[in-house]
Amino acid sequence: MNTMRSSPSSRRGFSLVEVTLAIGIVGIAIMSLVGILGSTFQQVDDIMQTNRALAGVTRLVGALENPRSILYLTSAADTTATNTTYLQQGITSLDPDSTNPASNFDIAYRLLAGAKDNGANTAVWLYVYERKVVLATSDAQVAGGNVQYNLSSNPSVMEVASCKGNNDNLSPLAAGTRNIVGTPMRVRLSLSKLLVGQRYKLDVATGEPNSAKWATGVDLPVDPRQYALAYLPVVAEFFPHDYVDSAIFKAREENPLLVQNIVISR
Repeated sequence: MNTMRSSPSSRRGFSLVEVTLAIGIVGIAIMSLVGILGSTFQQVDDIMQTNRALAGVTRLVGALENPRSILYLTSAADTTATNTTYLQQGITSLDPDSTNPASNFDIAYRLLAGAKDNGANTAVWLYVYERKVVLATSDAQVAGGNVQYNLSSNPSVMEVASCKGNNDNLSPLAAGTRNIVGTPMRVRLSLSKLLVGQRYKLDVATGEPNSAKWATGVDLPVDPRQYALAYLPVVAEFFPHDYVDSAIFKAREENPLLVQNIVISR
C-alpha cells in the first residue's frame, strides 16, 4: 500500500489574517501588562510618599513643641548650605522681648493664632524634609585646595523649616544646596475645629474665660496671655512638594497625602 506524503513545499503556512490576529493578541497582552506595571509603580510611589509624611509627623510635633528648632530659610538658602537663623530670629514678632524670652508655647501660638482656616492668606506653611549632613571628617581629602567628602558616610537628619522669608517657597536650588534627600513634605497648618464652641478668651477683669466661643474663621487673641485654654489644637496637612511657586500651590485644590491633628500644650 502506497502512502501519500506531502512535501514541505506543499504544507500550508499561516495566513495574513492569522498573523494579524496573533500580533493583535500579543499587543493587547503587552498593553495590559504595561497598565498593570504603571499602576503598581504609582502605588509604590504613593506608599513611599505616605511613609515620608508619617516620618515627618513626629519631627513636626517636636518642632511645634520647640519652635526654636524650626529653621528660617530665605532666598539666601539657594546658595548657602549652612543656616544659623531660626524661626524666632527671622520673625521677630514671635519673640519680641529679648530681655524676657517667650516660652515655646507662646512662640508657637503667635505663629498659628492667625491661621483661623486653611485659606491661602491665613494658613501657615512649613517644610519637613530629610537632609544629608555633610561634615568634614577623617575621610575628607584635600585635593588642589578643594575638600572632598564621602557623602555616603555622613548621617542624615530631619529638619523643619519655614520659608516665610522667601514667600513660602522652597526652591530646587535650596533643596540641592541643603542636600535634601527625596521629596520634601509641604505642610499646611491651620487651627483645628476642636476649638469650635470653646470659651477661648480670658476676661481681663475676672481672669476667667468669658462667654465668647470660638468658631471657624475667628481670630484668636494676639497676646497669648489673653488665650484661655491650656492647649492649642492644629491640623497639619501634608503634601509632596513639587517645587511650584507658592502662588500656584496656595490657590489650587489638592488632596493632602496625610492629615494629622496635633495638640500643642502650654
